[in-house]
Amino acid sequence: MNSRKEEKRAENRIKACMIDDGQRKVCIDPALPIMNLLGKKYTMMIIGVIGNEGNRKNFNEILSDIPFSSSTIISRRLKNLVNAGIVARRVDSEGVTYSLTNFGLGLREGMLPLLRFLEKVEPI
Repeated sequence: MNSRKEEKRAENRIKACMIDDGQRKVCIDPALPIMNLLGKKYTMMIIGVIGNEGNRKNFNEILSDIPFSSSTIISRRLKNLVNAGIVARRVDSEGVTYSLTNFGLGLREGMLPLLRFLEKVEPI
């Protein structure tokens, strides 16, 4: 009985996490940790800012490019992004800099169609 219940749960999970785009089904479930991180305050702005003008910024450049942000939150988000493999932290003779990884660059590129769409929509 327990295995049947687990089978049913797996079937429901498959149904619940799929989006049919007309050509194939795309599963949302693997993206949930990244989507959770993207939904946190300033995360998408940090990805945007780091990727602008050369894909390398120091902490103060990131902080000054994001209006009304706090150093505590920016620091926390940068740690989250580094841990997720989206941002690389580099220490050299010039100090600490941050850049987008290949995954981060792809993620940033993938965000652009959504952001372009949302620019045209009335705010809720």
